[in-house]
Parts: sequence; C-alpha cells; structure tokens
Amino acid sequence: RPPQAAPAPPAASAAPAAPATNGQVRTAEPAAARTRAPGAVDGPVPVISPLVRRLARQNGLDLREMTGSGPDGLILRADVEYALRAAAAQGRPGAAAGEPGPRTDRASGPAPGAESPGVTRVPLKGIRGTVADKLSRSRAEIPDATCWVDADATELMRTRAAMNAAGGPKVSVIALLARICTAALARFPELNSSVDTGAREIVRYADVHLGFAAQTDRGLVVPVVRDAHTRDAESLTAEFARLTGAARSGTLTPAELTGGTFTLNNYGVFGVDGSTPIINHPEAAMLGIGRIVPRPWVHEGELAVRQVVQLSLTFDHRVCDGGTAGGFLRYVADCVEQPAVLLRTL
Repeated sequence: RPPQAAPAPPAASAAPAAPATNGQVRTAEPAAARTRAPGAVDGPVPVISPLVRRLARQNGLDLREMTGSGPDGLILRADVEYALRAAAAQGRPGAAAGEPGPRTDRASGPAPGAESPGVTRVPLKGIRGTVADKLSRSRAEIPDATCWVDADATELMRTRAAMNAAGGPKVSVIALLARICTAALARFPELNSSVDTGAREIVRYADVHLGFAAQTDRGLVVPVVRDAHTRDAESLTAEFARLTGAARSGTLTPAELTGGTFTLNNYGVFGVDGSTPIINHPEAAMLGIGRIVPRPWVHEGELAVRQVVQLSLTFDHRVCDGGTAGGFLRYVADCVEQPAVLLRTL
C-alpha cells in the first residue's frame, strides 16, 4: 500500500503508542502474558492478528490459559513471545505448564524449509515488522470508513505558480495541501483526535501535529510536523523537506516519529489516483492525495481540460459520523478548487 508517501526508523517502537496528553503519546510497554486461573471460560480468544494465533499453535501454546496485555485482554505478539521465552527458560518446549511440546498443524502451512523450490521466507522484523504490527493493530481496533471526491486543482496550481514567481523560497504542493488540511481541522476538530479504548473516551487535540507518510529504502515511516496549524506555506515546505531528508538518511529521532494527531498520505507520487489507506494508529483520520493530472472537466458550463486530483478521507467511525467526515472532505476540495476560500481563515 502506498505510504501512508511520505504513515525512517524509530517508528519501530515495540508496542504501538497510545495518546496521553494533547499532542503527546505515551508508549505502553508490552506486559508479560499472565496465566489465568484454572477454569477460565472457554470461547474465542481475542488476538491482535492471525499471525499471533499461528505462532501460539505452532509452539503448543494454549491461548485460553493466557491474558493479553492489550485493550480488554487482547493478546499481542509480545505476550506470546514472552510466554515462549519463559517456557524455554524452564526447559519446556511448550508454553504453558502441562502443555505438550510443539504440535504440527498442516493447516497452518508448510514448515520452514519444507516449501517447494523458489519459495523464500522474509522475516517480519525491523521497520517492516513494526509497520506490520501497527497496521494490524489499526485494522483490528479501528472501525474505519472512507469517502472520496474528485477536485479541480487548476486554480491551486496557478496559485502556487504565482507564489513561486514572486521570489523567495519555493512553496511545495504538499505544503499548500497541509495548510488546507489544518484549516479544515479547525472547522472539524472531531477528526483531530484519538480513542482511549480503556477509558471509553474520545481524546480531542487543540494542536495539530501533522504526520506525512514517507517511503524510504528502509521502509515506510511517518515523520511528524509539530504545530502544523501555526505554520505558513513557506514554513511547512521547509519542514517537510527537512523531515523527508532525515527520513531518507535514517536520522529521524523518536520525537520526530511520534505524537502525530492527523496524517497526510500523498500516494500521487507513485503515479496512482486513489487509495483507501490504513489509519495511522492511534490517530482517527488520514487524508489521501492522488496524482494531479489533466482530465476532461466541465468548467463554467463548458467542457475543458483541467488539472484534477482525487482526495480521499479514511476516518475512525467512532469519533464522528459520515456527515462530519463528508463536511471535512468537501471543505478541503473547495479550498483546492478555490484557494481564495482560505483567505477567510488567514
């Protein structure tokens, strides 16, 4: 899936981040899996992904004997790995006391080394493993929905050209879209939020810390522009360039990779028009931007060739309903089509 283009390394926290104070994120340390008391209730065992269930099955671990460290007892991969390490330290190949050794379950697929020639196994580790865990958690926890709209970006591109012709630092398209995005979040603050599942509360943020997906040789990272709502187009352009350079060189700090409240995903750099991205957990929404290309468009009652872009918004349906999400996306599209609309908020 295209970056979530632009959701460098330290995005590699072992456990996903959870919101604490405004614009801040606290990282939950993976807790050890705890053994339930005998007689635990039978039934489906909540796990963060099928990979966790398969890991337990292949190593003879009975998930019914565990309590996960995730929300509402959700069993994480870290819980299973801890239980296996604890069992190994006690000299047992299985995971729980009294459990037999590892079982062979052909339904889980061929064992390593048993594949046909030409099959390669690539370990999910490093940034790729961290991204996999975070995206799996997002899909498991967030009931997301996506809406999209095509917008005539001709006037936006003319506005940018006029800005750059006036001298001074050049302004990027992503910076203009970020400025539009922060203005839209001021009108629709429900989307600048996250959900505290433990407290069953929606946490709304006054400040906008804008993440943007960046694809690097090391994998997908999401650097964060702090206080994006206080920056103008020139400042946003400079900060996007600085963080993108740091992402490519692998020098982003943990502070530059955490604390985001909303994310921009410019998948247009990959030459595609649309996408339904996975929300960057624990945020509540992501704006997707497709490529800007010439297309037939009815303008002022006449068929013309215009610069058109597809915009999409993926949002957490717990924080708002479709009317709010649609209003946000429509406002963004209106600003793209008529940049002068932004003058009301400057």
